[in-house]
Amino acid sequence: MRVWHAEASENDPGEVERLCESWLDVQDRDRAQRLRRMTTRNQHVVGRGMMRRLLSDSCEAAIHPQSIRFATLAHGKPYVSAPDEVCRPFNVSHTSGLVVGSIVDSHELLATDELSGDTLLGVDVERIDRRTDVNIAERYFSRPEIQYVHSHQCEASRRVAFLKVWTLKESFIKAIGTGLQTPLADFAFRDIDTDSPWIEMLDPKLERAVTWKFFPLVPRPGFLAAVAVACQSIETTVQVEVRGFEELILPRTTSV
Repeated sequence: MRVWHAEASENDPGEVERLCESWLDVQDRDRAQRLRRMTTRNQHVVGRGMMRRLLSDSCEAAIHPQSIRFATLAHGKPYVSAPDEVCRPFNVSHTSGLVVGSIVDSHELLATDELSGDTLLGVDVERIDRRTDVNIAERYFSRPEIQYVHSHQCEASRRVAFLKVWTLKESFIKAIGTGLQTPLADFAFRDIDTDSPWIEMLDPKLERAVTWKFFPLVPRPGFLAAVAVACQSIETTVQVEVRGFEELILPRTTSV
């Protein structure tokens, strides 16, 4: 599974935004035009353009990125509705300055939702220096996670701890497609500072016959991200490759 990251300008759009906008369809362009804040508009353009380009590249057929159609599930999770050749599981997230997305080449060993048939894949990214009130943890996190956040002594460490939990939680609720309709205190993450945090379902309704795997990432300096994916079997191995999208779309310069 590949996780891609791309810079999104916080001011005037740059070369990445220009290329990504060329791959958008009319609906995506119209939505971008309605976004007033330049940083939000750039995130939308890069997020949709990046996914279109990656999905187009993922199949052998000559499918132009603009011809890809998206639809959404009940709570807004996007998926590819057409054409069939590029129907791959994907998820994307953005924050000020960065977009992160994941696309799965083959989902045969990944688990799907019993009702929607959607692949259980979710991604979240946050900027470390964002304005964060760690006391939000008291209102929304589970008791073990609150204790984890407040076990850090200095404010900066508590902020990072908070964002580690937040990205893991966001990746999970995005994977199951419910968003914040699922209370964040209904599940708890353990071993948060390891490469393999695991989830404890505090609400039995969240239990599924799947094996969840979570991958905390630092896609670029100053950012934290997390990927959540559900596997059909505990023996399933998932390898995550992190790549910069600019390496794919921008020409390399050679020094003399």
